[in-house]
Amino acid sequence: MKTFEMENSHPWEARFIVGLLILILGFIGLVVTDIKEDGGWNYWRTMVFVNAALCLWLSWYIRHKKGLFKISFFWKEVAHWIGLLLAVYLISVFVNMGIMGRFIASLQVLTLLSLTTFLAGLYTEPFLMVVGVVLGIFCAGVAFVDEYLYSIMLPVTLGAAFLLFWVVRRKRRRVAIHEE
Repeated sequence: MKTFEMENSHPWEARFIVGLLILILGFIGLVVTDIKEDGGWNYWRTMVFVNAALCLWLSWYIRHKKGLFKISFFWKEVAHWIGLLLAVYLISVFVNMGIMGRFIASLQVLTLLSLTTFLAGLYTEPFLMVVGVVLGIFCAGVAFVDEYLYSIMLPVTLGAAFLLFWVVRRKRRRVAIHEE
């Protein structure tokens, strides 16, 4: 009986909280980047570590709950995020050399962060694909619609949060129906 509970354990709340946290921190990053362009550079570099930690923790937590945790797969995920860290380091070298400005570099880091989050969603948690797309929309928002940034991105953030909530609730109902 305990094995059956482990196999059917679906920690949707953890998925929702991590996704929402990444989106909220992403929106804060938009504000920081809009208010102080150089501050955005440091913020997005920090967010690489935060997002990596959140996504890795979530993947470990879900697989551990289901009894499917394998260290070999976890190390592949760690390597995935280390690849992002190395790319951000390379961008930092370009900034320090004066080849690239901090604002453009922060947009590149956000683009890489959105891509890495999207790709993590392909092979770990599918809802991370939505989070990655929203981070990409945030990047486009900073680049293209600076004047109307908040009026466009706040509804996008709220819509993505609602979408995450809806998906979590829908899947929770499906699990409850299958358990009956």
